[in-house]
Amino acid sequence: MTSPPIARTMGGYAAVRTAAANPNSRFAYAKDDPTSAGWRLAQTAPVKVRTAPKFRLSTEDTIFTMGSCFARNVEESLIRLGIRVSLADFDFPVEYFHPNYGRLDTWIGTPMHGNMIRSVLNKYTPLSMAIEFERLLRPEVFPDRAKGLIQVDEYRWFDPYIKNTRMMGWEDCLNARRLVNSASSKVREATAVFVTLGYTETWLDSETGHVLNVGPPPLLIKKWPDRFRFYNATHADVLASLEQIHDLITTHIRADMKFVVTVSPVPLGTTFTAMDVISANAYSKATLRSAVGEFCAGRDNVDYFPSYEMVTSTNPAIAWEEDRIHVTVPLVDTVIGHFVDTYFGETPVAKAAGSAS
Repeated sequence: MTSPPIARTMGGYAAVRTAAANPNSRFAYAKDDPTSAGWRLAQTAPVKVRTAPKFRLSTEDTIFTMGSCFARNVEESLIRLGIRVSLADFDFPVEYFHPNYGRLDTWIGTPMHGNMIRSVLNKYTPLSMAIEFERLLRPEVFPDRAKGLIQVDEYRWFDPYIKNTRMMGWEDCLNARRLVNSASSKVREATAVFVTLGYTETWLDSETGHVLNVGPPPLLIKKWPDRFRFYNATHADVLASLEQIHDLITTHIRADMKFVVTVSPVPLGTTFTAMDVISANAYSKATLRSAVGEFCAGRDNVDYFPSYEMVTSTNPAIAWEEDRIHVTVPLVDTVIGHFVDTYFGETPVAKAAGSAS
């Protein structure tokens, strides 16, 4: 039997002292004791999970967000709280969206407009996020003019790195890619990066050798049955991608960039494995969470924020929309409010309101 390296262990006395100093070390229900996990889980209110930040953020910081659809919720809450979000003003032609996407007519011009527009920036897997940063910071990865675009027929192209868009002509595809590239470039102006990991189920294009951000449409799979390959990423894959993202940004942008990493509570919509989707989702989230824990260890500029735990531990009646996939807006606001309180000390909006009074 192999044992962990001594360097990675903690002395018994130190472990006991750590537990004694931890105000939330006990899980078992304790009546009228809000420090126990059992008591918090028994409440109908949102569950808050304590975290001790490695660093602080200020109202002078600008946050660049990348990740799955939950990242869009994070952006909206941060914007409402007065935090500088680098993608706040991102825009994208509505006519480029797939006509079946989220009933376009119901959100255009509404308060949800910005959130839905930024959905084209969704990145779901750590591997696809690493590709996006490589595209920006190491353009030699995509040397050809097509930049990974897939030609469907004589008139249409498909961009497997942009979410929710339709198949379009060459010039429109290039313009959409240019707009998304300009959004990714906003990371150069940021002082902190907030990364939201979605899931592990990943698609590859065997012809280009690149990881895709979205699964290929059935039309393309039918046309090229063996070109697109499915892969369920492992702990090692996720960790390697996170390390690659960290190295790219700290090498090419700023060495002192601060990273906040979280796991999206939004479950898999569909699994491409033979597992029940509940089991597939459990594997995905557990793998992401485990890899993030290892990634954060030993890095002073990288921190984990437990939004996943806060949402999934909260009473389902107030945590989820009717589809049991999307998180309710009030709970997202509570989670991100907790993040801002933890890292900023006070929300800029609350600070301004206090000054006015």
